[in-house]
Amino acid sequence: MRGLGMLVVTAIAATGLVARGLPSSARGSERPEGKTPVARPPSSRPRVRPQSARARRSSPPLIAVVGASFSAGVGAGNRQDAWPQDLARILHWRVVVSADRGAGFVNPGAGRRGPLSRLASRLDLVRLDPKVIMIQGGHDDIGQPLPLIRNRVTSLVTALHREAPQSRLVVLSVFARGQRPSRAARATDRTIITAARAADRAVVVFDPLAGRWYFPRASDRLHPTAAGHRWIARRLAAGLGERLPQARVQNAAPRATHNP
Repeated sequence: MRGLGMLVVTAIAATGLVARGLPSSARGSERPEGKTPVARPPSSRPRVRPQSARARRSSPPLIAVVGASFSAGVGAGNRQDAWPQDLARILHWRVVVSADRGAGFVNPGAGRRGPLSRLASRLDLVRLDPKVIMIQGGHDDIGQPLPLIRNRVTSLVTALHREAPQSRLVVLSVFARGQRPSRAARATDRTIITAARAADRAVVVFDPLAGRWYFPRASDRLHPTAAGHRWIARRLAAGLGERLPQARVQNAAPRATHNP
């Protein structure tokens, strides 16, 4: 009987240890997806995924912007007045930005956070599941070897499609200084657009250089003022509305504006 009593006490003690361990498992269930402890019951995982999917469906679409100084808000005076935020306000979408002034497909940028492929990798695109991914860059690659630019564009487009196959890809190419772009600027612009279209037949291209975009600019004759950022945002909203039904808005097209 004494041996049987010891066995019962041991069983109760073991049960108590399991009960005390439950709060730790409960806390673990609050961790972000992908950080789930191995000991978590597999049957609980299907309950989490539908909730996340419903939350994504109920949220406004997301734009992910990867870019250089224009996307970082240079010239706007405040990053909240940069064109990505203006575009999100026009469309009533959400926006996330990864940008560094001076970054390009080749150039690492002033903050050495680039090039654009590295800036894109800073966004968790699998989790964010953006409706649109916009790549803005090219001016800071003017003068770089064209074959190298072509390879970097192809590599980035391929990587984005692998990571976010449901996202629509948009390229916003070279902005030139002043009204007379150099031969090198035009060659860089053509290389970027040709490579992007070769890598993705459905890519949406906005070409400020070829389209002769005129908007209020800062004293450097390159970057837009706050009003210029709003002009760009309205131009992009109008163009996206022509290609994406969800992005259609009324009166999005900007009026023609001349450079100061």
